[in-house]
Amino acid sequence: MASSARSSSTASDVLKWFFFALMGLCLVAVVWFDERFWINPADPHWKHVAPVKWLLGLHGLAGVTALLVGAVQMISTRIRRDRPALHRMLGKVYIGAVCISAPIATYIGTSTLEPVSIRFEQIFQGGFWLLSALVAWACIRSGQMALHKAWMMRSYGFTLVFVLSRVPDAFISHYSDQFLSDMLWSLVVVAIIAPEIILTAQTLLRIRGAKARHGKAAAATA
Repeated sequence: MASSARSSSTASDVLKWFFFALMGLCLVAVVWFDERFWINPADPHWKHVAPVKWLLGLHGLAGVTALLVGAVQMISTRIRRDRPALHRMLGKVYIGAVCISAPIATYIGTSTLEPVSIRFEQIFQGGFWLLSALVAWACIRSGQMALHKAWMMRSYGFTLVFVLSRVPDAFISHYSDQFLSDMLWSLVVVAIIAPEIILTAQTLLRIRGAKARHGKAAAATA
């Protein structure tokens, strides 16, 4: 029975590491293809972002902080188990980073710097990002661990939109405003429902494993 539990945990860890390794590759691609203008003053994109360059820098710094801190929180069960004080501190850093980055993202995303087709979506994207982080914080303050986990996963899903929405830039030089809008709305939907799918699958697998172990134990004592 212990061997079965360890096997299930190992498979889950492998999937988790594979997912975050893939997200790391996406981040590298985004930095290389989409964000190099930060180190190239001659890049023509600077003219586009010049009116909000300081806000954009603050948004990016806070967003990357949330991305990296959230990844540490999601990957490491050892921190949650063995160093709860560090886990709580990192959680506060994550919440603070989202509270800075999300409102700025909404402000810039609804400005004239962005296409009209995505401005309404930006309200939902930034708003849900902030809301899910604050709900997660309220849940843990009330001792509701399961709800906290679900809302933190949902919040981190919106954090990943920060990266995933830029990945196409590595492969497509130009695309329509409609494509951009459709992609962003799709990512919002995924960020909302993916945590429920993952948590439901984990619960069903645990139930299935428990039934299998119970059946083996009953057969052994028969």
